[in-house]
Amino acid sequence: MTSFVVEHDSPLTAWGQVQRDLRRRVERREFAPGSRIPSEAELVAHYGVSRVTVRRAIEALATDGLLRTRRGSGTFVTEGTDMLRYDVDLLRPWREQLLATGHVARSQLVETTEHAVIPGELRRDVEYDSPDDVRFGLHVQHVDQVAIAVTESWMPAPTPKSARSALVSATSSVRIAFASPAQAELLGSYRDAALLEVTTCSRLRETGQLVELARTSWLAGRVRFTYGRSLTLANIDMSELLDAGVTGAR
Repeated sequence: MTSFVVEHDSPLTAWGQVQRDLRRRVERREFAPGSRIPSEAELVAHYGVSRVTVRRAIEALATDGLLRTRRGSGTFVTEGTDMLRYDVDLLRPWREQLLATGHVARSQLVETTEHAVIPGELRRDVEYDSPDDVRFGLHVQHVDQVAIAVTESWMPAPTPKSARSALVSATSSVRIAFASPAQAELLGSYRDAALLEVTTCSRLRETGQLVELARTSWLAGRVRFTYGRSLTLANIDMSELLDAGVTGAR
């Protein structure tokens, strides 16, 4: 095995770094589906961390469906067909696309709050809006009975019924985050698990009125984001590579 050094100044915890590296090695088929990974003692020696750190990394990968542990036999890579990872097209409603591919997708409302306050870190997304009142909702998103995301939603109250059928424009941003204890509990994961956090601001297309501000935190180990677009070669930053090919052909 190649050497590995835990970065102590990284925002990612030691067990998170071990988890990330083990995932990379599984996905690159260093450990083939169905095969046994190195023993706990071997992993401790390789990564230079404690047994507790290694166990937490393995448990997190088992939760994601990547590994499974057999008592007395060791830890094995799950067969590829059993790995829990779903493709989510960022340009389409996620439930619609997963239902279309035969999955059971649902959104579970677990908390509502009247007269809520939009968090400070999100206020810049709605700095030009001044809703008199805000309603908050917390949803857990499930696919095939497995939690894959948590959505926090803020909506002006009351929301006009006409808005439900009106055309809406939405803008989104994506960043990397790490699960809080509350998020980890809802997702059946672990604190500091890697998240893909998508913040979306939706407005009525005709008037620009705010309809919803939502923040969805996806478990990075359970989803893969995709999107499609149409471009010409001139739009793609590959001119240097094309020029190199022309030069090499001379």
